[in-house]
Amino acid sequence: MKFFRTRSSIPVPEVYHFEPESDDVGAPYMIMEYIPGTVASELRRQIEAPLSQFGTPEQDQKFRRQMAAIQVEMASLQFDKIGSLYEDPKTGDFYVGPDCQTGQGPWESSLEYYRDLAQHKLEDTVRNAEEEVMDDPSFSLPILFERLISMYTDEKSIRGPFGIAHPDFGAHNLLVNENFEILAVIDFDSVIAAPIEVQAQFPTLTGLSGEPPFHVETKPLAIARINRVKPKLEEYKRMIQEQERETKIGDGTLGQKGLLGDLLLSHASAIIAGLEAYGSHQDWVNQMWMLSFSRLLRLKLASMTGKEDGSHEPDSH
Repeated sequence: MKFFRTRSSIPVPEVYHFEPESDDVGAPYMIMEYIPGTVASELRRQIEAPLSQFGTPEQDQKFRRQMAAIQVEMASLQFDKIGSLYEDPKTGDFYVGPDCQTGQGPWESSLEYYRDLAQHKLEDTVRNAEEEVMDDPSFSLPILFERLISMYTDEKSIRGPFGIAHPDFGAHNLLVNENFEILAVIDFDSVIAAPIEVQAQFPTLTGLSGEPPFHVETKPLAIARINRVKPKLEEYKRMIQEQERETKIGDGTLGQKGLLGDLLLSHASAIIAGLEAYGSHQDWVNQMWMLSFSRLLRLKLASMTGKEDGSHEPDSH
């Protein structure tokens, strides 16, 4: 939070004091600035706005553009390693150290990070998932993930630089006023300097959830939802691309040096989403993504061998 307040224009509550140990009052605590706003997802429910719409159509557009601007600015805050943020208590400088989620790192290569992340997801499943999840063949999805992401990652981005990603960035962690103007971003415990594929994810709980590649839905209500969401996904992608073209970084623009907008709705970003979904420990979710991963592997191998695969993404679900 201190990093964002001092190194960016992203609105973040000021932290006045914090104590991570329990010595003072018997528990860790933090004292921070009060922001007179409401979480966007809760305000949307309070005013009974239409499904996945934040306020009026005009307010909804502005809200999403603000989200895009924040996401792009995070991506512009770049480091030469992958990992969690730390502050040097002597100098006040910020640096990247071990990742708080896996306890490993920092990494200089995205492929090294993905290898350790996949192993961490497997071990977490063994510790916490039900037996039926581990008995299903889709239990091995992280192993396929490691192979697949190495095939779909852009070689130019493997060694960075690595922008900041807020994996829990979304309507439940955005404080807004009554007009859905963003007042502050909250909940930074999962923030990481990350590969571009991790950065290129849609904000959560905003009605921006894509389907696994090659997934074909048959239920009418689900088909209606997919058709309703698709234009919003494409619109947000355009918002990101527009913001990238305007965001300066170094001697150029982020649009010239970054791939965030290009990677939204890409197979590479979908592969990351699939591994994240695996963490929910649900066998039917894993099965759906395992099928998607297998089709993506088949598609890539076919392109490498020059053989016609026969797989294609449906124009509509």
